[in-house]
Amino acid sequence: MNGRDIVQDYSWTETTVRMGFAAFSTLIWDHLITFGDEVELVWKRRHGLFTYLFFLNRYLTPLGFIINLFAYLSPSWTHEYLRCERFVRYEGSMTVIGISVTALMMMLRIRAIYSGRPYVVAGVVLVLFVNIGVNAWLLTKGTGTVQRYRPFMIVDTNAGLAVVHESRHIHSCTMIFDPSIGWVASASAWLPLLYDSIILALTFFRTYSPMRRKEGGQLFKRLLEDGILYYSVIFSVTLILTIMIVVAQPGLKNLMAQFELL
Repeated sequence: MNGRDIVQDYSWTETTVRMGFAAFSTLIWDHLITFGDEVELVWKRRHGLFTYLFFLNRYLTPLGFIINLFAYLSPSWTHEYLRCERFVRYEGSMTVIGISVTALMMMLRIRAIYSGRPYVVAGVVLVLFVNIGVNAWLLTKGTGTVQRYRPFMIVDTNAGLAVVHESRHIHSCTMIFDPSIGWVASASAWLPLLYDSIILALTFFRTYSPMRRKEGGQLFKRLLEDGILYYSVIFSVTLILTIMIVVAQPGLKNLMAQFELL
């Protein structure tokens, strides 16, 4: 590696680490400011499937994030290919689990507001399964070879690609998708966006008419407001992620994926 390569690699690594800590800090801040509401509205109520999914999403995500941050900084994973390979399987799987749990929670909401219309719920479930299936396939996509991309090594893991940095001054282990599949990798971002768009459209369709007739009161209004707020954030993140997976430099392609779990 020449000096220019090292500087570029260092810049990409620093950007990844900073974005990781920014996403984790936002996640913890959200937990802290909403913990009181969580105790009153979730802990003290009767528990069902939605509640357990909430707890899984609420507490598994930050615990998994801690390991991600450790891998971004730890010198022990930087040059050991096998250890980095195992980690990127974990990193990708945690992302898919987090997104899938949230998507399942949204599906349960649609089932509640569209009770008596099983065809609507069936359509949402179909899109959900396609979403999960494609993302799972992307994690297993690999070429079975080790390819060199300056300024770092990209090692095929059959579960995404491990970015292993060649400079002894840079400590990081991160994942990108196999460059050989090109734009197909962006499906990891736009498929969840498509699913969320369907959820928002169905929520709007179900709540807007009763609100105009002044029926349903605050419940439908809150459902619509929360849906729009959630979608606005997710749309911004996934749109940027989709574009970056297609056009960004290898070391930055999955940068915004860290914000998908917020």
